[in-house]
Amino acid sequence: MAAGVSAQAVRPALVSALAALWARDRDVLLLIAWCDLTYEEVARALGIPVGTVRSRLNRGRRKVREALGDTNPILEEEA
Repeated sequence: MAAGVSAQAVRPALVSALAALWARDRDVLLLIAWCDLTYEEVARALGIPVGTVRSRLNRGRRKVREALGDTNPILEEEA
């Protein structure tokens, strides 16, 4: 139950962080995270090199991590 509550608590911040990303970075992040595509599948779908997929994913993850901060609400509740 605590994990569900924590997910609900972080959702608005996550939505905001995703909305703040460049569309090209957000597209790559969502295709990999939620659609479970491989780097190669994302590259083909977007018509970009795999290296570009990796760069955009790294940048997107970093920006989301920065926006959410270094806290993990699930771990905080367990402490």
